[in-house]
Amino acid sequence: MLRISETRGTYTIRRAYDLLAKAIVPGSRKHLPAAPRLAVIPTDYLGISIIGNGIYERREIELLRNLFRTRNLQDTTFLDIGGNIGNHSASLAASFAEVIAFEPNPPIASLFKTNLLLSGTSNVRLHEVGLGREDAELRFSLLQAGNDGSGSFASGKGDIVLPVRHGDRYLAQHEPEISNGAQRIGFVKCDVEGFEADVFAGLCGTFAQHRPLLTFESNHRPDGEKAWAELRAAGYDTLSCLRETGDDGSRPLQELKRLVLGYSCWAEEIRSIPDRRCNLIASFGPLEPAA
Repeated sequence: MLRISETRGTYTIRRAYDLLAKAIVPGSRKHLPAAPRLAVIPTDYLGISIIGNGIYERREIELLRNLFRTRNLQDTTFLDIGGNIGNHSASLAASFAEVIAFEPNPPIASLFKTNLLLSGTSNVRLHEVGLGREDAELRFSLLQAGNDGSGSFASGKGDIVLPVRHGDRYLAQHEPEISNGAQRIGFVKCDVEGFEADVFAGLCGTFAQHRPLLTFESNHRPDGEKAWAELRAAGYDTLSCLRETGDDGSRPLQELKRLVLGYSCWAEEIRSIPDRRCNLIASFGPLEPAA
């Protein structure tokens, strides 16, 4: 007789996880704002966050929406560089006339396209290439186990080779209305796991022409400083950090502060790249007009 078996302890733990997930996740969705339907990798860091919160970085995205409204960016284009599975593209598409996304990792790009269908998002175009300072075929590696969307060209290592294209020249060839100024870029999100400086070097002309708001992630201060240097070369002069309650302490202290004080997310102007991991906003002039 064919049979599979689990010990009582193993069965109890696995069954408890299963029942808790089925009980907690649907209940939590009732208390969350509406979010696009997204297919995820359920064991992936991003996927787990979306399952629990509806979308990834939900609070930061809501803060950005408010910023877009104050700047009247609804008729502009959003460039999503490092589109991953489409979390930001699908969540922010309604704030812009169109979204142009870039995701070179084939399985992740496939999920991105699936999520456009699931969410009914019709104003997004996906280019399955990476952007960089020159045209090249580069090795691509997954940087973090359990995070399938964390792949990058930055290490110069990896089992697969994917296309990277010089940003300004690629847009001139494939998105001429952006290149000739007929359609203005209002916002750029770049999350490419340490490859940001190369991306920005290739888009220097586009940034100088369109002067968009730009967010990027700094996981390591040296990488963040290189990226900020490229942005300053394109004319950016103001850097802000997305702050959260308790983000200057350890994780237990952070959660304790939020339980006691509540939660806030805000943008704070800074003079240099912080030592800690953070999401940054670059702008031409102050992020918010003086009162």
